[in-house]
Amino acid sequence: MARPCLSDVSDGASEMRDSPLPDARSCKGLREVADRYDGFVIDQWGVLHDGVAAYPGAIECLQRLRALDKTVIILSNSGKRAAANIVRLAAMGFGSASYTEFLTSGEVARNKLIERADPFYRRLGERCLLLSNDGDRSIVEGVDVELVDSVEAADFILLAGIDGSKPLATYEAMLECGIDRGLLLLCANPDLLRISGQDLAHSSGALAHRYELLGGHIHYVGKPYPEVYTECRNLFARRDATRVLAIGDSLQHDIVGGAEAGFDTMLVMTGIHRPDFAAAEDDAAIRQRLLALTSERGELPDWVLVSLRW
Repeated sequence: MARPCLSDVSDGASEMRDSPLPDARSCKGLREVADRYDGFVIDQWGVLHDGVAAYPGAIECLQRLRALDKTVIILSNSGKRAAANIVRLAAMGFGSASYTEFLTSGEVARNKLIERADPFYRRLGERCLLLSNDGDRSIVEGVDVELVDSVEAADFILLAGIDGSKPLATYEAMLECGIDRGLLLLCANPDLLRISGQDLAHSSGALAHRYELLGGHIHYVGKPYPEVYTECRNLFARRDATRVLAIGDSLQHDIVGGAEAGFDTMLVMTGIHRPDFAAAEDDAAIRQRLLALTSERGELPDWVLVSLRW
């Protein structure tokens, strides 16, 4: 089914998509659409916070949703396990009562590594070269792998994160060696960019993309790929939440992934697309810029919101 145009958005119930609503640009706060949904999939970086501090209104917004007994899943393309992210959110003022579940791509990848049910995972071997941010090894806690220090000694590469301050060229020799040895790469964070305060930096997805361009065989876990959304649907099913809205700041990850999972979608402009909308001073300019961006990236959101607010 074709996704709706901006001026003919869905109402959140799949059986009622032919009923038009006002232009998505008219959505000034989540309160305007909250009653249409039972469940919410909400991105972390660029939606709730900028990596340093919570965005104004984001904490209240989650609290309002939970007060309405909505099922709220925080879904993050983080190569770390959920616990580390929960600690970060708590430090910013997001208490555990403000959401129902916290799910990371790193957590899902770890579980898949333990299960080894998929043929890709069974082919990985045991000797793992782990690339992560801040030296974090939580993704392999309890996993039957042997960590090695070099690509020459590895059976596979597990990409959970990178140091965004370093140029991607820093990793080129390692990638080329991995290609020469035919190593599979498991990417637990497909994000191409990450936001930190007012800055944007390369994320691990950019490195995985480079490996793929060199001819490497990669499996991605995280938005927009299906494994994380399967987990979300299972969590919603346990709570009888059938009308779901996915909220994120990335057209390529949150909006495409949410739409392909069968959810309605909402783009917030506080994250990685903030520079794209910086010069858009009114609804007409926002609409024009959004249409230009989605013509490049292939998916139009059902709703647009300046920032996550109630």
